[in-house]
Amino acid sequence: MSILVDREVFDLPRSSEADLEIFAIGDIHGRADLLAALLDEAAREPRRAARRAMVFLGDLIDRGPDSLGAVNLAIDSGARLDAQIIGLMGNHEIMMRLALDPATAPGDALEALHAWARNGGSKVIAQFPEMGPNMGARLGAMPSEPEAFLKAIRAVAPPRIIAWLEGLRSHWRSGEILFVHAGVHPRCELEAFLATPWNTPLRLIEEDRNWAWVRWPFLEHDPGPDGWSGLFVVHGHTPRDAKPHASHADQIDRFRLNLDAGSAMSGVAEMAIIRGARAHVIVARAP
Repeated sequence: MSILVDREVFDLPRSSEADLEIFAIGDIHGRADLLAALLDEAAREPRRAARRAMVFLGDLIDRGPDSLGAVNLAIDSGARLDAQIIGLMGNHEIMMRLALDPATAPGDALEALHAWARNGGSKVIAQFPEMGPNMGARLGAMPSEPEAFLKAIRAVAPPRIIAWLEGLRSHWRSGEILFVHAGVHPRCELEAFLATPWNTPLRLIEEDRNWAWVRWPFLEHDPGPDGWSGLFVVHGHTPRDAKPHASHADQIDRFRLNLDAGSAMSGVAEMAIIRGARAHVIVARAP
């Protein structure tokens, strides 16, 4: 299947580090085909800086047909592009890691497993060795012995995928540009907001005050000429701002750029190539 690729160019009100070019990819949600197309575009891009960074903004997994393939592409992209890989944790990776991490309290892990399954995690589990599609579908109605089922899932989870989960960050910054999965809160002190622990039990999460879950206080706010504590924010999490006609130009006027194009449902994924204060937004579309 052919993937169509478009490009737009924007000037940003803030800049990244001068000697670094950044490739930032939004929510993929198991569409490994779209991710492969974006990485092909990145590989064709002429090098224009001494260093390269590849930033994955979170939610590589769930909903789409090939979450494990998407994660493996991300892991391997560093060697292919001679780039530093920065993996950020999205809310879907949080649910997955809470479920699969043996350090999670048993009740919290089962709560996370239920939530993860309801939000597309069953398709990921179906890809685990020895699970298969029928086992993944069973998560729609949790088995009668959920503790044993969770133990079985943990036993067959691919070690490479677990290592990727354990290496994910809450955020990353280059110069005056901040990369984070969902966004920030206009009324919270930035550093304290970004320091919120990833492993807060799901029932205790205040979504508006969490970097992996926040939506409207961030999306609806106009921070003015100082931006977000002086920074420009690149993010994902809310497909196209949950608007029918979202505009990257309007987002940039509000000191942010949303790279979530709703890939699992829309067949569209986005990547920004950022050099200094210029961003090329690459759009991959499955026909």
